[in-house]
Amino acid sequence: MAKIGIEWVKNYHGRYANLSNTKTQAERFYSLLPGTRSFNWGNDLAWDQDFEESGVGSPSTGTDSVWIDSVHIAFFSGHGGPNGPLFGVTNFDDGEAHHTEIRWGNRTLNWIAFDACEILRSNGVFDRWRDTLQGLHIILGFHSTTSDEAYRGLYFAFYLILGYTLIDAWKKACILTEGSNTQWAYLRAGGGAGVNTYLDHWHGRGWVSPDPTNSWRAYSKGSC
Repeated sequence: MAKIGIEWVKNYHGRYANLSNTKTQAERFYSLLPGTRSFNWGNDLAWDQDFEESGVGSPSTGTDSVWIDSVHIAFFSGHGGPNGPLFGVTNFDDGEAHHTEIRWGNRTLNWIAFDACEILRSNGVFDRWRDTLQGLHIILGFHSTTSDEAYRGLYFAFYLILGYTLIDAWKKACILTEGSNTQWAYLRAGGGAGVNTYLDHWHGRGWVSPDPTNSWRAYSKGSC
């Protein structure tokens, strides 16, 4: 079965404002979506190095081959910014999974969703995330800031089960949980024989593209 992993942060130890609903958000996704539940790391057990490639960046302590790049879909709920997701502890790398330290999809990961602000802010998005997609199909997230709410993960899983594409399921989940000032976004890779990541579905619910060769990227955003 396809594998699922989640990470979430509520307690930021004064680095950023604490959040209320990230655990509920991520665990509702994790509990509902059919598949093998591989890991659920929260608060001080959620580390930026889980998202980063070994030997890349400084400090170069990445362990994504064991965690984020060992599952088919990953979901993060917490604070974020244009450079990547933010964590509550800094003693496992530096507390930010920076885009320059990320190489996703060179093992298992097909898709990753960020219930976090501005991970996919449009300004410079292609330059920031150019090197991170190494077989990854799609990054789902937000161009704008987003609210601390408890149901987006549930709706996302629900629409995936119904047979919506990854992109449409994310849009639906965002529209149901945000106002029109919030903007969903996605970045996807393409290139290669038979590749069409735009039509990707959850495993067992429809088409899943072969891994892209990453010869091109496509980005879109829209109001919720």
